[in-house]
Amino acid sequence: MKILHTSDWHLGKRLAPFDRTDEQKEVLKEIEKIVEDNAVDVLLIAGDVFDVSVPPAKAEEIFYRAALDLSRHCLVVAIAGNHDDGERLKAPDTLAKASGIHLCGGFDCSDLSCESVEAKEGGIIYRKGGERLNLALCPYLTESRKGDPPAQDFAAYCAKVLSERTFDVFSPDGCNILVAHLFMTGSLTGEERELGSAKMLPLSVLPKCDYAALGHIHRPMKLTHNVFYSGSILNYAFDGHEKKEVILFDTVTKETKHIPLVSGKKLVTVEANGFDAALAAIEEAGDNFVKLVYDCAVPLSASQTVRLEKAGKLVQLEIVPQGVKREAARRAHKSARELFEEYYRNLNGGESAPEELTAEFMALFEKEEL
Repeated sequence: MKILHTSDWHLGKRLAPFDRTDEQKEVLKEIEKIVEDNAVDVLLIAGDVFDVSVPPAKAEEIFYRAALDLSRHCLVVAIAGNHDDGERLKAPDTLAKASGIHLCGGFDCSDLSCESVEAKEGGIIYRKGGERLNLALCPYLTESRKGDPPAQDFAAYCAKVLSERTFDVFSPDGCNILVAHLFMTGSLTGEERELGSAKMLPLSVLPKCDYAALGHIHRPMKLTHNVFYSGSILNYAFDGHEKKEVILFDTVTKETKHIPLVSGKKLVTVEANGFDAALAAIEEAGDNFVKLVYDCAVPLSASQTVRLEKAGKLVQLEIVPQGVKREAARRAHKSARELFEEYYRNLNGGESAPEELTAEFMALFEKEEL
């Protein structure tokens, strides 16, 4: 079988005042064309179908229409991410599974059975053409599910849950795929890490499988030979990661094919040291979304700001304070390692970063550079 891995659709998401409905419709049609052209058997959505837990009706309409269109070509399977309300996502399941659409919003999948699918508590088993596909489905895991007081650390808890979800689904006579919404590090060993309020988990928590289809990270990322983030389907942040793709996995050859997505507007960051230069840069960006970094001793007036907003799709205006440019110049000669160590000291009262954490950061940095 051919499996198409997608994630982080974030339907309903806006960019400042700008609606992105048309872009989302366009990229979903592009995905449908990819499904058709590659004779895909199963489409996976690894969480964050919607951008908020109670999405606008228009976003739900887009999802149901796209899922129905896709189901005419293949089985559609979606799990809940941290932006989704699991109960709301799976609410239409009675109607959905009759169309070959399986919505996993909770941790018991046993009600997902239909004519072509055998459901277990931890996921579903799909048979087609004499082949068996075992899909272990894991919606977003949170600290709150551990109970209070917590009996174990979060990494150990996640490893236990993932093992339980594969127990009645995976088998040696089929292709075993894990679909999960998790925040993973690039390290095979080590303790869990925390970034903001999100837990970063070591890859050691993942069960053995033929392919792990992950969601949560918005840029495409290969963690090991068979563990991938497909990334979001559109650019949703000014992070410099313009590349978008979906991943095609062949259950027989175990090979992956990365198929670029070209729909949607670009997110462009421009710099200007005066009003005229800023106006020209925004106009040059055309219909793309713009973040303007404004570095000038003369501040913008209210009327100038309005003119900039009317000149194009200005999403974000960042005023560079005096002295920041000098600080940037001071840091320009420093290596990535030196910058990370300085950042850690600033956050931790002058304490040096642990060597293990620094090594992990450098491994991620070098992977990204590649």
